[in-house]
Amino acid sequence: MKRRMMKYKLYKSIFLLAIAGLFIGCEGTDLNGLDPINSVPGDGAINNLKSATAAMTGVYDELQMTTTSHLDAFLDLAQIYSDEADFTGTFPTRFEFMNLSIQTANGTNATVFTEFYDVINTANNVLEILPTVEDPGLTDAVVNNFLGQSRMARALSYFYLSEYYGDVPLVLTPTREVGEVLNVPNSSKSEIRNQMIDDLKFAESNITETNTKRFTSQAASALLARIYLYMENWGEALAHAEKVLGAGFDLTSVPYLQDEIMFLGFTTADGNVLNFWYGPSECGGRHDVEPSAKFIGSYEDGDLRKAMSIVEVGEPMAPCGIADPATVPFVIKYPTFSAGISGSAPDPILLFRHAEQVLIAAEAAARNGDFAKANSYYNQVRARAGLADKTLDAGNYIDLILQERLIELSFEGPHRYFDLRRTGKAAQEIPGYQPCNDIWPIPQREIDRNPNLQQNNCCNC
Repeated sequence: MKRRMMKYKLYKSIFLLAIAGLFIGCEGTDLNGLDPINSVPGDGAINNLKSATAAMTGVYDELQMTTTSHLDAFLDLAQIYSDEADFTGTFPTRFEFMNLSIQTANGTNATVFTEFYDVINTANNVLEILPTVEDPGLTDAVVNNFLGQSRMARALSYFYLSEYYGDVPLVLTPTREVGEVLNVPNSSKSEIRNQMIDDLKFAESNITETNTKRFTSQAASALLARIYLYMENWGEALAHAEKVLGAGFDLTSVPYLQDEIMFLGFTTADGNVLNFWYGPSECGGRHDVEPSAKFIGSYEDGDLRKAMSIVEVGEPMAPCGIADPATVPFVIKYPTFSAGISGSAPDPILLFRHAEQVLIAAEAAARNGDFAKANSYYNQVRARAGLADKTLDAGNYIDLILQERLIELSFEGPHRYFDLRRTGKAAQEIPGYQPCNDIWPIPQREIDRNPNLQQNNCCNC
């Protein structure tokens, strides 16, 4: 993607940025090969089916932007904040995440906060304008399909915002003005979760899209299962995971990393720079994010996932076409190396996979005391990895499932950090972790500009 005034964004508030987004176009190819118009359509920009389709593309364009220039929002920051990865680069703002000492003035943190509100404002514009448009092609089913996708984009953004920052502004209408209307106060995490659930239930019932590069009804169910798991609503978590999986689902019939439910897709013309950050210099990368020694040591002998996830020191660097042995360990889940900072790598970001839903079902069933069902699901994951069955029981299931989630979902998102925090094991597993590390600081520039916004009770706040 060849646009975005990134430096400009460092000096504007999240809501002023959203207004600026009304006038920013996009070059290149979108996820489905359409030429997008405005990323955030202004009044009148949606007036027929074609423009509505293009406006919907803008929602996905904004989601791409959270990874095209910065992989921080979905991937690396939470990984180096946990015991999954180490930061081996030079950027001071990222060292603050590695050292559990995020400052309120951290610019990387501020960019993440801003990027998610860009997505939300884009979605809110579609949600407000589209129902008012009259066009024969915009039938109720078509409109509700677009609205469902927009509501899921909003829900996904609030999922990350509320998990990273806790109580944040809940904005459900597009922002086009300057003044006190921008001074939105914090909403509680429970309020935000209620809104996410409402959005996702609408999405689940109304999305007809089936392309896994886009939000689908199944993806909405998958996110609902995840949210209910985090809320400790075991019954709903299990019900929604099983809705995704369907009767008789067998994970062993689907190859590892090919069990996607929904992913952010890229092309060489509209790509990302993931391996510039994960890959070593020999493979054209910067190698700022490295699998931790603890993570590497967590693999069991014979685990087939290891060879598809990381390269260890001394192993051939074959994934990037080099026979020489690696001098540093590195991630290979994003296999397009030597793309450099040009942003030409097409590697997808896996947002939802069936394996996660299998593990959600296993944990939810175990939490409810149904260990027969829990073991059936849990051992599907192990069998596909080439590992022998283990037996979950009341005394071991939390640790065993967390271990399986660590290996299965490694480097695909903030799963490890969220898992350790929600199970109360973060202080046990992450050196130096304190209760105040459970939440990240809201950027100070937002606090300064919004008198109604309250800072979190976090470390260094």
